[in-house]
Amino acid sequence: MSESTLTPELRRSLADVMESRANVYRLLSRCYRSEMDAVLAREIAEEFSLETDDDALAASLGAMRASLAGIDESGLEMLAVTFDRVFFGMGPLTARHAFPYESVYTSDRGIMMQEAYTQVARTYREQALAKDASFTEPEDHLAVELAFMATLADRAVAFLGTGDGAADKAAEETVRQSLAFARAHLLNWIDCFCAELETAAAPDGEEGFYAALARFTAAFVAGDAALLEEML
Repeated sequence: MSESTLTPELRRSLADVMESRANVYRLLSRCYRSEMDAVLAREIAEEFSLETDDDALAASLGAMRASLAGIDESGLEMLAVTFDRVFFGMGPLTARHAFPYESVYTSDRGIMMQEAYTQVARTYREQALAKDASFTEPEDHLAVELAFMATLADRAVAFLGTGDGAADKAAEETVRQSLAFARAHLLNWIDCFCAELETAAAPDGEEGFYAALARFTAAFVAGDAALLEEML
């Protein structure tokens, strides 16, 4: 995206890439925001698609779909129990967990509301954005960070849709901001978090949705950062 003015064909191609990125980040944000419901399960199992030549990404997405295919109310309840146990520590004291907050993984004391929380909150303000007030978790919750990446991708789509050189530059700056945020925040902790999530979600070694989601998340975030670097 280094050219001052992009061709219409390249703009459309880049906009498609940004839209696809936004859709994946939105879906991931939803998965970490609250328990699985029938609507989301159906979307992942039957409607969501992603073109990729990354074998790990394709395999983990396939496992996510398979785990949700034909899921009934009892299955959704079991996923809700897993969600609460893994992400909020509900259940036996000996149960494994993976708390979805950047501060837990990047602060010296491994607790919430530390420097990462302050940094991401400031970044959101600089972009004139604020966390959804209905979501009461702190700003460095994974769902919020993923939603932020989706919003930046949406902005790039909007800029690319205007068809002028100034907007092309604005789109490029949005991509730079996305990469900077991924480097400063997501990439700092996503691998550790996802490794803990995969283990905690399948304590008996049985494959399930959240273990597959962990692998998909780690692969997508890493691949997306590499894509942004290549674009710039």
